[in-house]
Amino acid sequence: MNSAPDTERLKQRDRFFTIGVPALAFGGMAVAIALQSAGVILDAGTFVWGSVAASFLLGYFAFIKPKKDIVAICTPIYGVILFLLPGDIPHTLLLQFLFAVSITILLLRLNHRFGSLADVRGGSPMEKFLREYIERIRPDVLGIPRKTAHEIASAFFAFKFGLYANAIEQCNLAAPALPDGKITMALKKALQIVKANAEDLENSQVRADARIAFSPDEKAFVAINLPQEKIEDPASLELDNALVMLYAVSMITSPEDEQALEEHQKFIIKILNSYKTALGIV
Repeated sequence: MNSAPDTERLKQRDRFFTIGVPALAFGGMAVAIALQSAGVILDAGTFVWGSVAASFLLGYFAFIKPKKDIVAICTPIYGVILFLLPGDIPHTLLLQFLFAVSITILLLRLNHRFGSLADVRGGSPMEKFLREYIERIRPDVLGIPRKTAHEIASAFFAFKFGLYANAIEQCNLAAPALPDGKITMALKKALQIVKANAEDLENSQVRADARIAFSPDEKAFVAINLPQEKIEDPASLELDNALVMLYAVSMITSPEDEQALEEHQKFIIKILNSYKTALGIV
């Protein structure tokens, strides 16, 4: 499902929804006006089916997005309340116009902030590599508590932004709270590696810390596994694997940080790209 035809098909589906929602909303008003002019209905404002259909189409589009926008998903509820349930709000063309404008704005927001259907299968080889890594470790990290997951995400962000004292603190908070599991020792080691490097950088030591490394068993859970002869800088590889692991675990277990993490995906892709040749990815 990662072929170019599949990606193009998903992009076409995106375009269908993006055109279909405003077409139904504004087109419904045009149909209503035409029906009134033809004498089929007395008041164009009572023909609300374009608005209702557009709200359901937007709700479905939001539901099948890679990331969920709860406001857009609930759009059908607004359509039913405004146009189908009895109430004091009169059904007018002005109401339909305002509703059409509102859901079009929601649609634009949805496309801009919540990803494309093609994002799930498209993208660069290293984006695909990252997605596959996230799915590989997903079953092993689902038991991590939300609070601990947020601390792991905070450790990642603090290190990325050079807030090394804060990164050390968040690593110290997260490590003891990790539940027992297959990935626990590897994740604790990742936190130790990030902490050690943060301590060095806090003391103006710019070379990656080589004192701590993943064990052979723990390497089963890292993203970048290279044969010894292809490792140019072992300490940097350990740190890069630790950062990628913290990022991936946070993406899976900390929904409150998901949007911020998505915005910093390029940082992780840049790390992975530096190993692209060594990994044999073309």
